[in-house]
Amino acid sequence: MVGFAESAFRHGYGEEDFYDVLESAPVKFRSRRGLQGVYELYGRNSGGDYLHIAYRKEGERYTVFHMRRMSPREKRLYWKNK
Repeated sequence: MVGFAESAFRHGYGEEDFYDVLESAPVKFRSRRGLQGVYELYGRNSGGDYLHIAYRKEGERYTVFHMRRMSPREKRLYWKNK
């Protein structure tokens, strides 16, 4: 089950963008900041935007709390690991 925190929509992206990224075979990393139970997805939505998504795993539930456009550095990391 996936839930969305209010903060996930702060940069203008919505739930449909999250599901688009999932369908685009995203690159997944554990939190680069070392946060326990936090993961990051790098992928593209149907509009072609490169998105960085952060979510937290809490038992059987996932909570998306951050979605924004990737920085140039993150794009390089995405293509390096694609």
